[in-house]
Amino acid sequence: MSSNNGESRESLDLLASAAEQSSPQSRIKRNTACVSCRDSKVRCNASAVHGQPCQRCAKLSLPCVVDKSHKRVSKRSRFEELVQEVQNIKQAQQMPLPSIPQTNHLLHPQQQQQQQQHSPPAPPATGTRLYPTVAFSPNATPMSSISSFSGPAPPRGGLGDASSVPSLTPGDQMTTPSTTTSTSRPAQPRALKSRVFAGQDIDVYFDKYFKDFHPYLPIVRMREPDAIYNAGPVLFWVIMVTACRRLPHDGGVFDFLIDSIKSEVWDAVSDPPMSLATINAMLILSAWPLPTIRFMKDPSPIYTSMLMNSCYLLGIQTGRGDIPTLLYPVYRLAVSNEEAVYTWLGYNIVSQRISTYSGTPSTGQFFNRTIESVLDRTSSFKIPTYFYVQLESAAFLNRLSRVMSATLEEERGVSHHIVDQLSDDFTKVQRLMSSADVDHFTILSTLLEVQIYYFVPTPNFSLEIYRRNTLRCCTTAHLLVQLALKLQAEINFLSHAPHFVCRTLLTAGCVLISALVSPTLRDAVETYIRQLDGVTTPDMVVLDAVASIRHCSVQEADLPLRCSKMMESAWNVRNVLPATEISQLGDPQYSHRMGMGLPLDCIRRWKRQMEQIRPEKLTPQPPGAGGGADIAGAGGGVAAGSSAVVPDLTAMIDWDAFMKDFDWNFDPSLIETVVT
Repeated sequence: MSSNNGESRESLDLLASAAEQSSPQSRIKRNTACVSCRDSKVRCNASAVHGQPCQRCAKLSLPCVVDKSHKRVSKRSRFEELVQEVQNIKQAQQMPLPSIPQTNHLLHPQQQQQQQQHSPPAPPATGTRLYPTVAFSPNATPMSSISSFSGPAPPRGGLGDASSVPSLTPGDQMTTPSTTTSTSRPAQPRALKSRVFAGQDIDVYFDKYFKDFHPYLPIVRMREPDAIYNAGPVLFWVIMVTACRRLPHDGGVFDFLIDSIKSEVWDAVSDPPMSLATINAMLILSAWPLPTIRFMKDPSPIYTSMLMNSCYLLGIQTGRGDIPTLLYPVYRLAVSNEEAVYTWLGYNIVSQRISTYSGTPSTGQFFNRTIESVLDRTSSFKIPTYFYVQLESAAFLNRLSRVMSATLEEERGVSHHIVDQLSDDFTKVQRLMSSADVDHFTILSTLLEVQIYYFVPTPNFSLEIYRRNTLRCCTTAHLLVQLALKLQAEINFLSHAPHFVCRTLLTAGCVLISALVSPTLRDAVETYIRQLDGVTTPDMVVLDAVASIRHCSVQEADLPLRCSKMMESAWNVRNVLPATEISQLGDPQYSHRMGMGLPLDCIRRWKRQMEQIRPEKLTPQPPGAGGGADIAGAGGGVAAGSSAVVPDLTAMIDWDAFMKDFDWNFDPSLIETVVT
């Protein structure tokens, strides 16, 4: 009996000792759990004896290691690691492919990366990682060789030769003080919704963007994909979708990004104030909008209006990246002054160009001391020449918008004296700019925006002065189209330029077509065309304008392609319609849309012309009647009242472009006739 009591006492003592050791008071107090417990997200009960495993590790016979720098591996990061491992295995199994003389725009991003591996290595770069140079097609001039994109702007005091400007290396042009790390490793894989993008494919997309798109709007001052993603995921994905515009659309990557980026954008802008990365993303998306936009449904003006408030809230207009004494702590950017200056310049350029082609007064443009210091070349930041010319032109267009808004609000038209004065003023300004072709295109496009107001004369105008002035505008429009086609042949300019370039060409095309079908202007314009080289015809001039717009298309049924089809259809049927005058002369219906009034007038006039060739409205006319057959003889001698005209006309018209872009409703009978 006594022996049993002794055994039970020993058992009780052991249990008490174990309880004391497991009690919170007797355990070692430490602030860091072991690696195993942290990964399992459970409480770590440390042992009372130093160096012994914790209670859970001792029970499960696990190694108990305490590492304060250890981070728990989440499911998402583990998934990304597995994706990277799969990519590495695939690359290890693939045999190296021989170098094939093939243009890169026909290759998949993975194949482009493999082809670059066989090319000569790029020279080592300092600072931020510079992407390897991608081979250009034989008939294209590398963007880096154009001093307007790589060299600083000439002094404001006089025009400098573009070729004499010392070129900056890509590293000097792109390096930002806020970026201090340099690495040559590929980008980390990223996932958007249900799709995973490998790191090497991301590098190819970023190479494409910074090589072909970035020189036109150099507002992003970092080149590392991982750094850009950490600054703002929406900027990362906007760069991806912009680069995909001119990459093969196999696999549905472009369509997937188009559908997915919309929710990312609105999620980013719904939490004000926007970050600098979000502002840059919206500017890029405004300069290169998604191909799903339509003529009457372009969100770019809404984007720029929202960006105006964010820029003011964050103090970006001051040109300073961090203003701790003037901003609420939550609003502080903590970025470099260079990033703030480039973003503010880019905002004013994009916003003004969008305001110009939208036909609305300038809102939010604030050409302040920050911009003046850049234009006067007193700023410490030296911007590329092309960016400088764009900024100078935007500042002039801002002045033009304010003058014309006040004039059209008081009068029914614009006096040609005002347009002459503004044209002379801009001629003085353009002498301070570069003479490169790509900069000359910007200058001509700005001059066209000034001269287009010749088509909105005041009542009781002189017809002779009107002919002379509008001929000047037609000459500018024709030179603009020819220069655009030349740049497209040299550097694929129209394939990568911002969307406002396409809208400028649309305006130029409307000017040429309106003048060639106008009884008042047709003879003068045709005489000018015949005097060019003796070979050019009005048909060739219009088809060149249509081709320039078509070069801006990135996929089927986008806005540039629809506009080109619409213009081509309107030009093809001009000979069977009554002669039409520019309605702006009698009653400027769209004067409130300022410079956009003429394109809108053309669109509505073309709509009325399409209505006239509906089968039930085409009535036979006797030969010699004042119909459209007397307008020009280039239509093949087909009379307006011929019974064979109807099927030929409907075949030459792209009805889809008219019906879906400009909210036009046609009768079902007409649609059935066209379809059948």
